[in-house]
Amino acid sequence: MKIFRVLNTNAVVSVDSKNREVIITGAGIGFKKKKGDELDETLIDKTYCLQNREDSHRFQEVVCNISEKYLEITRKIVDEAREKEHLKVKDTLYITLSDHINSAVDRYEAGITLKNMMKTDIRKFYRKEFSVGKKAIQWILEETGIDLGEDEAAFIAMHIVASELDNSEVSDVGKIAELITSIVQIVRIHFKIDFNEDSIAYQRFITHLKFFSARIFDNTMYEDSMQEIYSVMVKQNEYAFTGVKKIYQFIKKQYNYILSIDEQLYLLIHIKRILDEQEKN
Repeated sequence: MKIFRVLNTNAVVSVDSKNREVIITGAGIGFKKKKGDELDETLIDKTYCLQNREDSHRFQEVVCNISEKYLEITRKIVDEAREKEHLKVKDTLYITLSDHINSAVDRYEAGITLKNMMKTDIRKFYRKEFSVGKKAIQWILEETGIDLGEDEAAFIAMHIVASELDNSEVSDVGKIAELITSIVQIVRIHFKIDFNEDSIAYQRFITHLKFFSARIFDNTMYEDSMQEIYSVMVKQNEYAFTGVKKIYQFIKKQYNYILSIDEQLYLLIHIKRILDEQEKN
């Protein structure tokens, strides 16, 4: 393998056997090297291959400016999210998270700590992502001796969530969590119920709300494909549908977004499941 670009002493860019651009790290792998030199493969520690060329170039710029230890922590976070928690995170997480961790440690060393106002909601609605965030804090502690705490675990979780959602930024994740909280409150107060947050019905409802809320902020919606059964479903579940109407009115007023028939029906199905579960218990 030949070196295509030297990023720093410990990182270079090359091309693999499938003609894909790869970022390769290892102690001294770029030392006194230049474009066209043969790569010493015995020095290879980690190889990163981002599918999108633009993302790969952005990642290269990040790699130029941060310590390799933060790349390794990010790699562990991505692996944990994908392989253990089965989260569908995009390659862009390598870029945003490695840069974020580097900045978070710099802030801490400068005596600056940030409170995460969404920590409670992130921990509640994004359990898997928050769990990965907490492990990330432990890995950072082991590597640097710095404990960034649970507020930072929530910030890391927000980066993970953003990488799961199409066209979403970290700032959107806070808005999504706020909207989920509002909808859950509407259902709780309207039906005068206490949720069993460990129940399957509740977890399915929250999962639906995550992507439903993201569509609202992306201003996209389902195509109406269930018009024929709409009136039947509403008639059969009139009580549950009163909750859907409350949500419909809230979202229309607060976000100027009109829920499609399909979106109303999906909400109806989830609310009906929760009410059925409440009745059984």
